[in-house]
Amino acid sequence: MSKRFVVVVEDEPFLRSLISDALETAGFEVVSVGTAGEARKLFNKRDPDAAILDIDLGPGPTGLNIGEHLLAQSPGTAVVFLTMLSDPRVINPKSGLVNPRAAYLNKRKLSNTEELIEALEAVLHDQDISEYRHDLDPGSAIAKLSAGQLQVLQMVAKGMTNQQIAEVRKRSLSATEALISRTFTSLGIDLGRDSNSRILAVREYFLQAGIVVRDVQD
Repeated sequence: MSKRFVVVVEDEPFLRSLISDALETAGFEVVSVGTAGEARKLFNKRDPDAAILDIDLGPGPTGLNIGEHLLAQSPGTAVVFLTMLSDPRVINPKSGLVNPRAAYLNKRKLSNTEELIEALEAVLHDQDISEYRHDLDPGSAIAKLSAGQLQVLQMVAKGMTNQQIAEVRKRSLSATEALISRTFTSLGIDLGRDSNSRILAVREYFLQAGIVVRDVQD
C-alpha cells in the first residue's frame, strides 16, 4: 500500500523540518517547500493527497490562495492551514471565510505535532473538523469585527492618525472616529478608563497577527 503524499508549505525552516519529520514518522510521504512559487511548481508535477499550508508566506500568493487553488483543481485534497493568524482577515480584512472543507490551526494553540496529525487525519477521512477550525472560535474578539473595523484596526497598527485613516477610507473624520471607538469597544477596551486605548488595540492586533513586539511601552 502506497504512502499518502503530503506537501508542507512553511517559510520557517525549523518548523518546516519539525512538521516534516513528524509526518514521516506517522507514515506519510512528505515533500516540504518554503515558498508559494515552489509549491505551485510541485503541484503542477504531482497531485498531493494533502497539504499543510502556512498562510503568511511573504510577498506574493498566500497559503490561502494556494489552498483555494488546490481545492478547486482537486476537491479531494485534504488541506490544513497552520498559521499564527487567529483569523485570516487580520492580514486581509476583505478575506472571506476559510473553505469549510479545510482545517485551520493556530500555531499558538497546538501543544504538539500529534494534534496536527489528528487534524490532518480528520480532513483526509471527511470527519467532523469543527474542533480544528480555530478561526471560528466564538471567544475571539477579532472574529466579532466587521471588515471595516478590521481595516481601521490595521491602519491604527500601522501608526496612522484618525485624519489619515479618514482620508484613505474617504470618510468624514467624525465617522472615522466613531468607527474606531466601536472597534476598540468590541475588543473589550474601556475608552472611559484606558487612556492608552490605541496602544492596547495595537497590542491586540499584533497578538492576533502573531507578531512579537517587545518595545511597545505604556
